Amino acid sequence: MTVEFMLGLQIVADIALCLVIIFLIRAVNREKKKNHPKISAEGFSEFRKLIEDSRRSTDYLFQALNEVKEMGYALNEKERRLRTLIEKSDAGFEDQKPGDSSRGNKYEDVIKKAVQGLTEKEIADTLNLTEGEVSLILDLHRKKNENSHSHNSIP
Repeated sequence: MTVEFMLGLQIVADIALCLVIIFLIRAVNREKKKNHPKISAEGFSEFRKLIEDSRRSTDYLFQALNEVKEMGYALNEKERRLRTLIEKSDAGFEDQKPGDSSRGNKYEDVIKKAVQGLTEKEIADTLNLTEGEVSLILDLHRKKNENSHSHNSIP
């Protein structure tokens, strides 16, 4: 085998390889065109409709989220006001002294005032009670004293 023969054989092999590559490229291009059909006008119209529906749905969702956000702000404000009211009422209870009539010592205060000679109306006005409460407390005190046989002079 001579060098010229080998060189000729190499050139023939290169040409054959080049033709095979060109054939394969054309076959791939044909398959590629078959797999990608063109979009028809009807398909494009359907696609536009889907995009419009999606946009409307997104707008509706965005609006609903804004409404929820506004409701959240309103609820936070109401919660803040409620906490403030609770703190004020708690502070009001803490400021009261143990002897205040509103803390359960109404009974003793009413009896003391009655012993001092005040009328039921005066006692009610002084202790910020109703006349019915004062009358009830005095009647209970009288009954208690009758049962224990000790008589206090209550007007």
